[in-house]
Amino acid sequence: MTQSSTPSASSAADTVHLTKLSVKSGDVGEHVHWLTRLMMVGVESGEVLSAEIIPSSSPDENVWTLVQRFHEPRFIAEWRANSARLKLLEEVAAKIEGNEIALTDAVSSTYGTVGSVAVAIVTHVKSGLESNYLEFEKQFQSAQAKRRGYRGVYLQPPTKKTPGIWTTLIRFDSPDALDEWFVSDERKKLLSLAEPVVSSTDIQLTGSFPGWFPAQEAGRKGPPNWKTAMLILMGLYPIVMLEIRFLNPAMHSMPSAIANFIGNSISVALTTWVTMPLLIKAFTPWLFPEKETPAWVSPVSLALLLVCFAIEIALLWRLL
Repeated sequence: MTQSSTPSASSAADTVHLTKLSVKSGDVGEHVHWLTRLMMVGVESGEVLSAEIIPSSSPDENVWTLVQRFHEPRFIAEWRANSARLKLLEEVAAKIEGNEIALTDAVSSTYGTVGSVAVAIVTHVKSGLESNYLEFEKQFQSAQAKRRGYRGVYLQPPTKKTPGIWTTLIRFDSPDALDEWFVSDERKKLLSLAEPVVSSTDIQLTGSFPGWFPAQEAGRKGPPNWKTAMLILMGLYPIVMLEIRFLNPAMHSMPSAIANFIGNSISVALTTWVTMPLLIKAFTPWLFPEKETPAWVSPVSLALLLVCFAIEIALLWRLL
């Protein structure tokens, strides 16, 4: 099967270019590596707003999709004529003719993403070392795409407003698969190659109670939900009780919808910027235990929390 080009009816909103790679035989990893190289060629062109690779939804199909979003629709035509892209197409021409793979192009105004768990990574690349970082990304994305549970990557290169900042959103089908990749020796080895060109990396794992708990380092799990819930309850409970005693009577003449909105706004603000930062700082060893953290920290911290709950209840009982 030869490469086909099936663009949709173009409009001003058509800024998404899709390249679908169907692997019929041969090494899937090798072909995915080729698709990753194609993605990075687009990123290097400076015309791509973002790019992502989405793997096949079924292991039997082996269809991989490169989604490229361009700054302007006219850049898609320039991308199709890009010499580096054409050179990559020449590399796989024989495999297309030999029916080993099939390649299809399309233009769209939008395209969805997939995946059940994700991690956002913001990388700050040192000035003047962008080309070195691009070489690293080619290796990294290719290795990552071959991992168990991989569901795609969204890659956004620097813009005029964010020079040197690369944003990546990685998706996996389960937390276990994501953790497996994050703690793998292969990933650690690849990251060591980027150290000379990267000034800092910020990682934010998706999870419950976003914004209240800090992003964790690569390979380090966030706290389980039951721990976060206990701290939130400890910080929120006295706020709500004090509002019931002092704030609610002052607002009794207001419509209940407005009074509750004011009360909830105060509760959320105090929890976010007062009680949670203090509690997280106090219970950090319990929330984020390290390998060297003594075994007694967990039971003692839990016992301390229960004691604090009892003190809160006793004090508020007497006060209110």
